Amino acid sequence: MEDGNLKEIHKATGGKWGGQEVNKAFKQFLINIFGNDVLNKFKVDATDDYIGLYRDFEVKKRKVSPHATDYLTFTMPLTLVDIFERESGITLTEAISQNPLAAKITIRKGNKLRLDSSLARSFFDKPVKSLLEHLQIFHDNHKKYNISVALLVGGFSESPMLRCAIQEKYSSWKVLIPDDAGLVVLKGAVLYGHDQSSIVYRVARYTYGVSVVRRFIHGEHPVEKLIVYADGKSMCADIFRKFLEEGSVIKHGQIVHEEKGFTPGRPQNDYVVIRIYASTKKDAQFTTDESCFYLGELKFGDLDLKLPRDERAVDYTITHESTDLHIHAIDHRTGRKLRASEFDIQDK
Repeated sequence: MEDGNLKEIHKATGGKWGGQEVNKAFKQFLINIFGNDVLNKFKVDATDDYIGLYRDFEVKKRKVSPHATDYLTFTMPLTLVDIFERESGITLTEAISQNPLAAKITIRKGNKLRLDSSLARSFFDKPVKSLLEHLQIFHDNHKKYNISVALLVGGFSESPMLRCAIQEKYSSWKVLIPDDAGLVVLKGAVLYGHDQSSIVYRVARYTYGVSVVRRFIHGEHPVEKLIVYADGKSMCADIFRKFLEEGSVIKHGQIVHEEKGFTPGRPQNDYVVIRIYASTKKDAQFTTDESCFYLGELKFGDLDLKLPRDERAVDYTITHESTDLHIHAIDHRTGRKLRASEFDIQDK
């Protein structure tokens, strides 16, 4: 923006396509060679060596590139080799010679594995392919943004496999990778913690609503939602009352929902409970819909039981601040500020 602050113009999208997926592929390779039982025993009996093996891979995977022909060499911990040979009854050399990947693996000195470059690159296939497919769909559906620059951050952005794949597919883009890309997200979080107003506008990732009870309408509401109060009133439970729709642009500090005269769910209660839900759809009907998930709740109590239920009410507002929803409530009759006795809203 002109003042140097930021405006989010599209909600965050994507999936689990980072460096951890590469690690999972490497683990699957180890299972292919040693077997799951041996790896689990190795993890328990020689934890330091187990961690060391993955640390070694973490460093070496960053050197794998699309055009490299060098082998990727790992020294298998002797504890792993011993456990395997003891459990299997054959040597590691014999096991690899019988493995379908034998042509791409060379073993030296009993515990040094050299992986063919094509095998090393295969560890990156799933996350890179998934990310490129997602970028393509996003780009095709949002050409109005006229994207010309890609800023890559996070540890995975340091991988030549990812960088080259994006540069090759989107040759017209300018691809920027800052120094210490793996630390950029952490540094940004620290800076944002000092000044949360720097991101002035955000886009709602989900549709948000509160769970409310409404008069039961036969033929419209499902029977399983029917609740009958002691005073004979028939009510419908779990109604999703939307207050913020997915895709909406929200300003920092904006009140996204306000309600006056919110009464207890049951006549005998001296408190109200505000339950917050989110939905991946814009038109959820009930909080129990498949698209909905529970975020958390606030309980405001100490209301005067001597008053009729309709007068035992709370006024509240929900404000969007940084990445959170903040709820403020007062006693409708007296204006007294109320404190929540429970608070477990998750950052969604």
